[in-house]
Amino acid sequence: MYNERHLFTQNDIGRYSLGTKSKSMKLNDDGSLTIHVSSKAVDKENFENWLPAPEGEFSIYIRAYWPKEEILDGSWKPPVIVKNK
Repeated sequence: MYNERHLFTQNDIGRYSLGTKSKSMKLNDDGSLTIHVSSKAVDKENFENWLPAPEGEFSIYIRAYWPKEEILDGSWKPPVIVKNK
C-alpha cells in the first residue's frame, strides 16, 4: 500500500502489505480470498484481511516473486478490484 508519493503510508497497526507471509488471513468458504482495502478499520471478522489505506489517493501493487509460467506468459490476470460504498 503506497500513498500518493508512492511511499508506504503510516497506519495505526503497522501493516503495509498482505501476502504469502500473512498466515492469519482467512479464506472465504469457497476458497477464494477477499482483501479489504480501506482507510477505516473493518470489523473483527475481516481484520486479518484488512490492508489499511490512506485517505485520498493511493496505489496498490501486486508483486510476484519467482513467478509461475502463467504470469510470465501473460495468461494470468490480476484479481478485479471492486469499490464498495
